[in-house]
Amino acid sequence: MANAKLKVVLTAILLVFAIVPALIVGVVGTFSIIGYESSAKTDTLAVVARSKSVALDQLFSYYTSNISTIAKSEVVIEAVQDGDKDISVIDAFAKADADIIDILAINLEGDIIASANGNSALKFDHFDDNLSPVSGILKWESYGNADAFYVSKEIYENANAMTGKLGHAVAVISVGSDSAIAKALGGEFLNGGHMVAFDTDGNSINLNNDMQVTKDASLAGSLSDIASKTTNVSVTSSTQILETGSMGKYTYAGGVIPNVNTWRWAGVVESGTLSSFAFTAILIGWGVILVACALASLCAWIIINRFTGSMQDMLRTMDAISEEENGYDIRFTIKNRKSELGRIMESFNDMLDEVILSEERHRTIAELSDNMLFEWDFHKESMYVSKNTLAKFDIDTSASTLSNGRFIDSLMNPEDAEKYKRDINQLLRDKNGYSAEYQLKAKSGAVIWVSLRAVCITDRLGEPLRVMGVMTDIDNEKKMELQLSERASFDFLSQLYNRNTFTRTLTAELERRGANKIALLFIDVDDFKFINDRYGHTIGDEVIKYVADMIRVKVDDKGGFAGRFGGDEFVLCFTDQEDIENIENISMDIINELYGGYTTADGSMTINVKASIGISLCPEHSEDVNELLAFSDTAMYFVKKNGKTNYHMYCPEDSESGEYIDPEF
Repeated sequence: MANAKLKVVLTAILLVFAIVPALIVGVVGTFSIIGYESSAKTDTLAVVARSKSVALDQLFSYYTSNISTIAKSEVVIEAVQDGDKDISVIDAFAKADADIIDILAINLEGDIIASANGNSALKFDHFDDNLSPVSGILKWESYGNADAFYVSKEIYENANAMTGKLGHAVAVISVGSDSAIAKALGGEFLNGGHMVAFDTDGNSINLNNDMQVTKDASLAGSLSDIASKTTNVSVTSSTQILETGSMGKYTYAGGVIPNVNTWRWAGVVESGTLSSFAFTAILIGWGVILVACALASLCAWIIINRFTGSMQDMLRTMDAISEEENGYDIRFTIKNRKSELGRIMESFNDMLDEVILSEERHRTIAELSDNMLFEWDFHKESMYVSKNTLAKFDIDTSASTLSNGRFIDSLMNPEDAEKYKRDINQLLRDKNGYSAEYQLKAKSGAVIWVSLRAVCITDRLGEPLRVMGVMTDIDNEKKMELQLSERASFDFLSQLYNRNTFTRTLTAELERRGANKIALLFIDVDDFKFINDRYGHTIGDEVIKYVADMIRVKVDDKGGFAGRFGGDEFVLCFTDQEDIENIENISMDIINELYGGYTTADGSMTINVKASIGISLCPEHSEDVNELLAFSDTAMYFVKKNGKTNYHMYCPEDSESGEYIDPEF
């Protein structure tokens, strides 16, 4: 009777725990498959559309760059001032691109001064007081009622200072079916998906996958949300997906074009293509679940019938082993060694013997090793730590709970403690091994470096059983490594950063600057070869130290830093915003202070040191490390070429004059 009751109870339990979870998995899986497929394909649509939108970004960048170049051209500026209608520069730009319908120069009243297409109209078709840098799609009576947009740039009397506004340079660009913009939208993806470009007035290109310009009422729905929801979004960075959603039977993923607030793009695909696979997968999944439930029920009944007789004895013995204090001494009493259960019991007894022997071996090795061992048992929620660890560190094993990231974090500074907890949490999530280095406070009060290696041991279901680890004292090696690293970061003679360290530090500064500005000064000692030749290399080295000491104080305690790139070339990075606003005066101060002269140790001689300085700014000139260095170097060579012993702020025209060859070499 007891066996029958146990059999029924176990059968019911096995069926509940086998079938109910399977049904739950089936229901959850059904919705998950539907949601996952739609989400995955929507993400794919977003990725493909964002990738194809790069071509639009490049086109608009190309057009705005060209019109900016035209607006800054001295020829165009002079022509606008003189009212000259024949400007060869705009003719050349217009002929270079078949999509450019016309390039015009107009004055502040909208009068057309010059036209590459010979436009005879008196007024610009779509002039207002504040021309947009990039317009939406417009109709142009002057060009046969063509569909086109314009790109404009102000023309100033002084292009660098942007003072003395004279008018605008404007390029009228076609959006016809054979235009570059239409071609950038071409092609299908995801079984019928295609790209659409549209402006904030609802004019679209390729809405119906026909490369035509339309103004469709459907844009008043979800697609227009992209325009309305991104009106105030900064788009000066890279292209980004800003909106996904549905529009009727379509799903779309749309976004903005950097630096162009009047245009949006979207990838559009029929929603049905996003769920075609889900129905088949759900049917197959439910079939597998039903078959699995039936097989599980049959197997459960067979197993229960075979093992019910001795199951209760085994359960009582196993409970005693796990619950009693000296449970490891308890063994199964085997009645029939030839039966399956008898062999299981015998194997279990042998396994317990091996476990006890293994634990004794482990603890003996731990006591004999110089390494410091620890082990966290998830089932018992207990921490084992080797004696040499406890001898070196003040650790309370009773308060250690590795499952919550607490162990040696109490011996660390707050920053290392947070890193340690993140590492442990990552170890428990990934269920693998990791290694790291930390600083711990020893019982002696000294803070030492240790290397920690740990591994997570899981059961067959992947659940953590134990975390085993070893700590090694690496204090001497780490401190020697840090000393060597510090020495390798500085120039030996000047004790400033060397080239690699300066470049690496500048890169990090650019990445974390946020909205702050950064100024870069490239300093070259004038006629340094003459100093070496006349006074000798020993005096030359002293001059290098003098220059280094003089410029170092300009950034000390202000967050900036200085470096020597070799020879007589130095670099300064300013991060203090007040100094950057006053950077030209600081540059002149450096020149004057250096010219005050280096006096030899015996006071017998003073050498006036002259220097040329080039300046570049971030983000005005660039946000790239190599470009900033190149621009400040170019500006310095501009000074060299124009009389030396001065400073110069980089401007793009400096790079057009060709490479400068220093006459000292």
